[in-house]
Amino acid sequence: MTQHRILLPLVNAALILAQAVPASAQSPGPDLIARHGAAVTELVRRQIAEQPGARDQERIALVGDLLKRRPDIAGARAVEPIDRRTAVAAGLGNNLRLAIGLTTPERAAALSREADAVFNPVLDLTIGYGRADTEHRTRIGKAITKAVNADGFNINSPFKNLPPSENEGQAQIKDMKLRPIKGGELIELPIEATPGRTFGSPEESLNYTLQITQELPWGGTLSITDRTAQREVYYRAGYYWEDGMWSTNLSGSLNMPLPFTKDFGPDNKKNAASRSAAAVAERADWDLQVLLNTILLEIDTAYFEAVRRLEALETTAANRDMILRQQERMDRLYALNQTTRLQKAQIDAEAARARVRVEQALSDYVSASQALSLLIGDPSVIGADAIYLPVDYEDDLAQAVPVDLETALRTARESRPDFKVDDINRILREINEALARNQARLDLRFVASVTAGQNGTSYGYADPLKSHTGIAAPDSLNQSYGLGLSYPWANRSAGAGADIARLGTQDQEYATQSLQNRVRREIAERLAAVQAARARVRAGAAEVDNLATSVASLERRQALTGTVSEDELIQATRRLLSARLALTGARVDAKQAESGLLFAQGTIAGALAEQTVASQFDRNRLSLLADAGHLSFFKPAESRPDRIAKPEGKP
Repeated sequence: MTQHRILLPLVNAALILAQAVPASAQSPGPDLIARHGAAVTELVRRQIAEQPGARDQERIALVGDLLKRRPDIAGARAVEPIDRRTAVAAGLGNNLRLAIGLTTPERAAALSREADAVFNPVLDLTIGYGRADTEHRTRIGKAITKAVNADGFNINSPFKNLPPSENEGQAQIKDMKLRPIKGGELIELPIEATPGRTFGSPEESLNYTLQITQELPWGGTLSITDRTAQREVYYRAGYYWEDGMWSTNLSGSLNMPLPFTKDFGPDNKKNAASRSAAAVAERADWDLQVLLNTILLEIDTAYFEAVRRLEALETTAANRDMILRQQERMDRLYALNQTTRLQKAQIDAEAARARVRVEQALSDYVSASQALSLLIGDPSVIGADAIYLPVDYEDDLAQAVPVDLETALRTARESRPDFKVDDINRILREINEALARNQARLDLRFVASVTAGQNGTSYGYADPLKSHTGIAAPDSLNQSYGLGLSYPWANRSAGAGADIARLGTQDQEYATQSLQNRVRREIAERLAAVQAARARVRAGAAEVDNLATSVASLERRQALTGTVSEDELIQATRRLLSARLALTGARVDAKQAESGLLFAQGTIAGALAEQTVASQFDRNRLSLLADAGHLSFFKPAESRPDRIAKPEGKP
């Protein structure tokens, strides 16, 4: 319906609405603007929506009348007019295979992020609390005598580490005789032994452990651990140093393969897994394009198959009506004794055959509609909601896509998603082969561990910041370095894996050649089918015109002279019916072959988007979106509407 695809009515309606506003309403109110906006919206909707024409209304009435007589076929379903644009849109919205396929890129992208996340640093934080109560009790009384040097306390004295303030002011001292030792003098150290905690034993502690682990992209693992403790360390009964409770231990470890050994470089296991996942995520988009093109081809083929069966039903119904008119004429002549019983029996038999052909054509049409509904229908009511009746398809049948072998092959190489999938498969094979070669190398690793620690059993730092600053001058520094070698005898397993991966890469080359040959064969076959169907359309149109003229001539001769036998007329009518059905089939075959050629080129999504637009405005909008890079799957073809021609022999 060309009149529904132009913007002139919309412009005229807008002018009418503008003229309808009175001069006094130069500043219209919100209600008036809302009413006019609703009117324009409704007008635009009518311009975009395809409305059944007179021919379509006749087909709807015909099918509805036939279905009323066949409740066993129709059931509770109603006739639902549908154009090509609506069929494609409904298929994209309701097709369950496509709905499942739409989630594939999301899953692949999530797997890619998961594989790549192995190179993100891992942070482990542990906070622990500990408490230890240790008591050492003695009898109350005088302690045993101990000999001391004149220069200071004996090394065994429990007071050797006491701060000066704690060594002074011992008021309650009892006399005790200490035996002299060599080089010393006898002194008296008054002290009284009392029960209490063992000095240096912690009562409570809080431990904070922070560990960061980093997988290196070129292989190996680096780990850094920070252990910080807050302790109450008692240096005598009831006393601990409040400004010395914090201590820190910092350790680092490196497990690294040496250069040119197993798991070193960009082909190590984890890096190869990340690259493979990224390639699979990219391939998922092209796999979705393959699925989308396949479903669009199925929808388009099913839609035009319904068109074929509908036109066949219309043709057989017209043939039946013509036979019935001839039967009525024969009945009148027979009632006047102007014809024989044989002639009447012949026309009655042909009328019965015509009715059977209509019933068969109706069954074929309902089956084709059912096949279409399985692709585009609402999943909750598939097969029970409607019988789809194609409308407004004359322009679609009239459009002829320019075909050329070399152009089609070049377009397929640039646009067909199968080639993109094949390219990514080759990348995956190469990654797998490089990984296998990497795993076949000598496994030689360098292992290093360094730990810098602070002894916080007696004194520490006032806060964690000072303890971390003081780790530059640790109390202890432990270091260890080593090399580890692992090499199976003859390394047969890894070598076999490398050979298998190399053969897989070679297989991919053969798969690429096979794909190229298959696509070339598909394009050649579809191109030949298009050309053959168009030739059949031209020949069929001429045959239908000649046979229609012949049947009309026979009917006139029979009516005027009676020199034409019923058998002659019946045979001519059958040939006309066959020719019309063949012409309908050729037209549909040509369109289905064009869709198959577009699929073989990989451009069916963009072509259908361009062919099913409602107006030139929509076509321009698609072009602008495509030029701006916003269309990934439905990018219009390079051809413009002026390149679309009508096939010869269109009736």
